[in-house]
Amino acid sequence: MSRADYVYLKTTNKILEGQEWDTKEKVRTKWSDGTPAHAVKIFNSNNVYKLADEFPLTSLRKISWKGAIDEMMWIWVKKSNNINDLNSHVWDQWADKTGSIGEAYGAQVRKKSVYPDGEYDQIDRIIYYLKNQPAFRSMVAELFVHQDLHKMGLYPCVHGLNFDVSNGKLNLFINQRSNDTLVAGNWNVVQYSALVYMLAQVCGLEPGTVAHEVVNAHIYDKHIPFIVDMTFSRAMQIQKKLQEIKFVEIERMMLDPVVKEKFEEFKEEIMRYDVNFETAIEEAQNIEVNELKNTQAYEDYSKKIVDTKKFRVAKMIVNGMYNNPEFDELLGYSKPKLILDPNVKDFYDFVTPLKKDENGKFVSNEKGSFKVENYNPEKEGVKLKVKVPVAE
Repeated sequence: MSRADYVYLKTTNKILEGQEWDTKEKVRTKWSDGTPAHAVKIFNSNNVYKLADEFPLTSLRKISWKGAIDEMMWIWVKKSNNINDLNSHVWDQWADKTGSIGEAYGAQVRKKSVYPDGEYDQIDRIIYYLKNQPAFRSMVAELFVHQDLHKMGLYPCVHGLNFDVSNGKLNLFINQRSNDTLVAGNWNVVQYSALVYMLAQVCGLEPGTVAHEVVNAHIYDKHIPFIVDMTFSRAMQIQKKLQEIKFVEIERMMLDPVVKEKFEEFKEEIMRYDVNFETAIEEAQNIEVNELKNTQAYEDYSKKIVDTKKFRVAKMIVNGMYNNPEFDELLGYSKPKLILDPNVKDFYDFVTPLKKDENGKFVSNEKGSFKVENYNPEKEGVKLKVKVPVAE
């Protein structure tokens, strides 16, 4: 388990509880069968990740962290807007016959602007400030350029980056207009946390804090049973773990008497609810496989779930873990770590973790500059029944 798991679940619980659906509106996104992909959403989701504690990679389901970092490098290192330079298929649907996605992402990064001391593109100017003027308060990169929107295959989702240096630590505030929470809720956090690690290493800083703000954080209708499955499954895992922990283990690991008392109160609170999550998990998994007939059916299902005692208890467990990081060691967090090649001193010398083999297949790049330790979603994650559908 990772601390990012509980940040993620807290956000998805909030979205489900809000029940703000867009079913009365015309939406752009569609499912593979052509039907509209409606969603439930919240306005203004804010989460904070401390990179000194862990690399914020969720273990709820396997995240292609290599693909996430490769896409980030495609934008900020290669400064490309052509999918032939990308080692995944995530942008295929937005590209033209030449592979271009228009004046989006990398095309905006590489455009140069005039400064008193010369011309720089956006990322090179950020690096200049980090090395020469780290106290500067305008270390901003912006990809949502209105005069070029008509030339973009898709408007940028992550569009603004604000960098800050405090006490030798590099912090980043991410501005994102929209986020498909199941598919990309952790993806964007992973790739921009990696960017902080990279810039910190080449600029003589330490990775600090990432703050992630999303204006419209949403869950598509067909994704709701997957979210329910992960929420109840993780709550059940914690519930079982609490039952297995003996008092002597608490005594051994909890040296702080205040923390020990808090943990004992938390365990007592959870244990007094006789809740079996298995039936709710089975119901969600059945819907994952067979799907409901329309958006209204998913809306009805989500409303029914959030009103149940099981959901209230699951939320209490998840939020209790989110609010008490001091319980991490006792419940066995794995705390993923991102390891960079320490020999890289220049931003443009980082090597992508993915590549294309001689057959054009995307594979791990053994010469890549990135490794992740303490990450085991196969062991710690939730076993989803089918592949998550993607709204396009």
